Amino acid sequence: MRKQYPDRSLKDDGVSPVVGVMLMLSVTIIIAAIVSATAGSFSSSQKPAPSAVLEVHFYENKSYGTFSINSMTIEHISGSPLQTKDLSISTYFRNESGQLIKGTLSGEMSVEIDSGHYSAPLFINDQDRFEGSPLQHSSSARHRSWFGNSSAVLMAGDVLVTPAQFCGSVGDHENPGLNALLNLGEKASDDRYKAGDVITVKIVHIPSGQVIFDKDVVVV
Repeated sequence: MRKQYPDRSLKDDGVSPVVGVMLMLSVTIIIAAIVSATAGSFSSSQKPAPSAVLEVHFYENKSYGTFSINSMTIEHISGSPLQTKDLSISTYFRNESGQLIKGTLSGEMSVEIDSGHYSAPLFINDQDRFEGSPLQHSSSARHRSWFGNSSAVLMAGDVLVTPAQFCGSVGDHENPGLNALLNLGEKASDDRYKAGDVITVKIVHIPSGQVIFDKDVVVV
């Protein structure tokens, strides 16, 4: 009597789909693990944005004793300390002719206030913490209080100011520091802002890419 052998083709037909499904599941799990690991490395390498409350003011004619001049302040009201080297400031101002002028400040830079005297467009106004005058005698010199300096950490109660107080002897009482920040040129007579004008200010925390201040500021 002849032995009956099972039909192997039917058995193979049943195994093949199972193996295929298992391979697909394995590939899917591997891809998911790679994506998860990559996303995790991106999130862990990105610095979180600091949380701080800031106030920005523009003045048409702020008095400095014997003279008045246009100026700007950025006050740190509360929140995390801010490394000014990690900040980028952008301003948007539409002049009388309707032209939109964009200014940018990022990193440490110097502006000539008068002959042989230089300052940053903004510096922290705290002489107790930052000894010596923020005015320097060389364009390559730097001061610890200058915006963009690694030592210039803006903390609650601190105020960033333009070098307006040193501009009494500057012709037409121009503020070269503020003009540089707003991108108005060395002589801003034609583009000088006035009370009631609106200047948009955006401050970005560069490492995280997050905006920490974005407001329309009315000149007073």
